[in-house]
Amino acid sequence: MRAGQSSAWLALIVGASLGGFELLVNWGQWQWWPFWLVDFVASALLIGGGLLTLRRSEPGLRLLCAGWAFAIGMAWMSFAGNFESGVDPARAGRVAGFYLALIGLMIATSLVGLMLALTARRD
Repeated sequence: MRAGQSSAWLALIVGASLGGFELLVNWGQWQWWPFWLVDFVASALLIGGGLLTLRRSEPGLRLLCAGWAFAIGMAWMSFAGNFESGVDPARAGRVAGFYLALIGLMIATSLVGLMLALTARRD
């Protein structure tokens, strides 16, 4: 499998998971809307970029790179904010206390996805 296809499939998995986890973590206790909207924007960029890349559409790989970069920035800000102020126990409890670990995994996965998408331009 080529790097672009690997990144696209990873984006579909991460994008769908991100949307699902955002619903799980916030259900019944929604924060101020900009805090959760960015997760759905990242999810949409990843899913859209992944689908367009798999269809070999012209803007697909660019959208995929933008989605990964946006996801990295969004996850980093969430990680830094939650690390500094402490995770809300009500939110962390819904994901078994692994909230910061999940955000860290998101950052690492997004970095891998971005590197795959960037190297795909050379394929």
